[in-house]
Amino acid sequence: MFTGERINLRPQKKEDAEYISKYQQDPDVLDNYFMGYTLPPLKEFVERWYDHLSTEKEGYGFVIENKQGEFLGSCHTMWMNMRNGTTYIAIFIGHPEYRSKGYGTEAMKLLLNFLFNEVGLRKVKLNVFGFNKRAIRCYEKAGFKVEGIYKQEIYRYGEYHDTYAMCVCREDFNRGNCSCIEEA
Repeated sequence: MFTGERINLRPQKKEDAEYISKYQQDPDVLDNYFMGYTLPPLKEFVERWYDHLSTEKEGYGFVIENKQGEFLGSCHTMWMNMRNGTTYIAIFIGHPEYRSKGYGTEAMKLLLNFLFNEVGLRKVKLNVFGFNKRAIRCYEKAGFKVEGIYKQEIYRYGEYHDTYAMCVCREDFNRGNCSCIEEA
């Protein structure tokens, strides 16, 4: 478990699939988190994804919870490449009362600290929809920079939007001030 000022990141368990699938059905999460899904993932899909993640050892999945143990959201790695020291990540705050209050940024910094300083990765990447200003702010606060733009990549709200490819490298992250990180 990784401990921050207001949240903990703990390894995801199969039982968390109920909360993950519940919050991924929220229209705000669905519109901002998924590129191609027209329907939110079912609990069974999330459980199968967890089984694959844990048996194939292809990455890490964490639950974001407050200090009282309440489920706030989830974050995970995808397409981890140990040879090149890279991975993609994804995060969502599902509980609406905890959005836009810094919980995502704190979780992102804890996750990055783990990936860079314990796993040994050198670069973490993500893609974010251009209209998702809340997420872009979160990623920038955690040290991410725009590395490229996919023009008119996603169709939402009656028009096409750009998607940003963002990344942060270990040396840039470690030079920053990450005061939310405490020793567990």
